[in-house]
Amino acid sequence: MCLLAAAVLPAAAEPVAAAGALSYEAIATSPHVHCAFYRSYDIDPQTGGRLLVEGLSSSLAHYQRRRNGGVRAIDTRRAGAAEARLVRGRYLHYIVRSAGMYEVTTVYACIGRDAQSGVCTHYGAVNARHFDHRVLRDPDRVYEELQAAAEPGFCDHSFIHLQSASRGPVLP
Repeated sequence: MCLLAAAVLPAAAEPVAAAGALSYEAIATSPHVHCAFYRSYDIDPQTGGRLLVEGLSSSLAHYQRRRNGGVRAIDTRRAGAAEARLVRGRYLHYIVRSAGMYEVTTVYACIGRDAQSGVCTHYGAVNARHFDHRVLRDPDRVYEELQAAAEPGFCDHSFIHLQSASRGPVLP
């Protein structure tokens, strides 16, 4: 199923003031995080925000939490998997180093909540590729400086109100 307007995000140059108040616990501890990023997008004529249509993204990324606490990254721009570093600050960052370049997904805002629990399930995010090694020391600052050049998108995480299949069915 394709959503017509999966996300309406603010313009790239606008900083997100409320990012520091957002809890990233649900997405940071999720076993699976899925992201879609857009090189091109339509603009909402009423709000001026970006219209990101699910199914029409330029690239996809998947972050999988490993049992050892690490994170594996798989994306449509690279063959195979890579290790990602998860960094929490004012924002949440997945950082992959590849051939001297940094591929960084930054989660910066909640754009959708679960109706039953109120837990954030959809997040505004950007994906940037650059050579700025400061991202390892201060990813929040690098994000704020480079966000206008990053590809906008959104991320979601799995397993809200679901159980692991290995635990068996819930019996009444």
